[in-house]
Amino acid sequence: MAKRKYYGRRIKRTKNLYRRRKTAGQKVFGTVALVVAASAIAFLGFCIGKPLLDYLGNINTGEPQPDWTPAASYLQRQEEPQRTGDVAAETDIAEPAEADEAAETEAPVVTEAPEVTTAPLIPVSDGNLISAEVPASALANRSSLSAVLAKAKAGGYNSAVVQLKDENGNLRYRTSVPEVAGSDIVTGTMTLDEILSAFAENGMVPVAEIAVLRDEEGCAYLTDMSYKCLDAPLVSWLEAGKYRWANPESDTLREYFEKITTELTEAGFENILLSYVMFPDFQPYDAEWIPAKFFDPDRYKMLYNVVRAGNMIEMKASDVIGETYGRTAEVLNDVSQLHDNRIAVIISRDDLPTELGYPADARTLLETTLSQVSKKTFGLPVVPVIDGSGFDDAEKSKMTAALGELGYESYIMRQ
Repeated sequence: MAKRKYYGRRIKRTKNLYRRRKTAGQKVFGTVALVVAASAIAFLGFCIGKPLLDYLGNINTGEPQPDWTPAASYLQRQEEPQRTGDVAAETDIAEPAEADEAAETEAPVVTEAPEVTTAPLIPVSDGNLISAEVPASALANRSSLSAVLAKAKAGGYNSAVVQLKDENGNLRYRTSVPEVAGSDIVTGTMTLDEILSAFAENGMVPVAEIAVLRDEEGCAYLTDMSYKCLDAPLVSWLEAGKYRWANPESDTLREYFEKITTELTEAGFENILLSYVMFPDFQPYDAEWIPAKFFDPDRYKMLYNVVRAGNMIEMKASDVIGETYGRTAEVLNDVSQLHDNRIAVIISRDDLPTELGYPADARTLLETTLSQVSKKTFGLPVVPVIDGSGFDDAEKSKMTAALGELGYESYIMRQ
């Protein structure tokens, strides 16, 4: 029998062995990669996670938001620390020694403040206002306003009328009313504090003039204030197809106007003259576009929603003395609603022309007009407003002299 040849023990190497060896190598690499990734995540968590959690923790806290309040009045601001630009002077929050040093360096600045506010921001003791008119250009900056007021003071006036909301709806001061603050409606750059301080420095009483219901820009921005078309409630009605007016029944208007007047009174304006307290010049064909109630004889009752915002209402003399009260004087239909208001009556050559039979002599025109006005205002205080554009200097002098003789101790002179 042939002897079998021995070749030794055979070891069969399968593919699984190589796979196991390869996997072990990958595990080493994977462990290193995992450590690197964990380090990166930890770094990002430190840099980003905490700020993100802080941010999320500060929102939706459930705390009620504070209601809007007007800026502090000029008089209130005089009790605050002296300011340089927009930065308040430092107060005693440091160590006692540092506080004493700060007091020594800042004391001279604080002691100078009362010299700027010696003139009162209240009407003269007898309540009489002899007012000039501040042109819109004077509100460019404080120095130009102060120059106009100084000139008026030298001319014998004790107050001045400054229009802070014009007939286009623009606000000529830097308002804090949230609905419009920072919008294109705000055309003025001076704050109420700056305006009032200029009046105080010149010893003048401020009178704010506000155009109420003619408000093109305001109604374009706050559309709910405007008149709406019957067949298109979202479309604003336009006077003569061009101009928007505020609807005196609008809740949005009342809220907006209340914030404006509150801002003014809280700032220090104790005299507010309301102009354009009237309806648009509706035409017969407008009855097809807007509700019939705006053509009713008793529509004047709607106007009492806004008249209490001021203490003077401006109207044309011709609208007062006519057979029926004209557009600007409709509020006189129920004088019981105006017990806190004075009537500012405009005496103008454009409104009372000679060719329509009004006296040519300026003094006679003034006396005749005011005599008729007194019969139609039922004892309400009247403040004559002389439109100086229709009279020369000699005529204006005669008219102001006549006002004193007639017992009118308050009047407004417009240039």
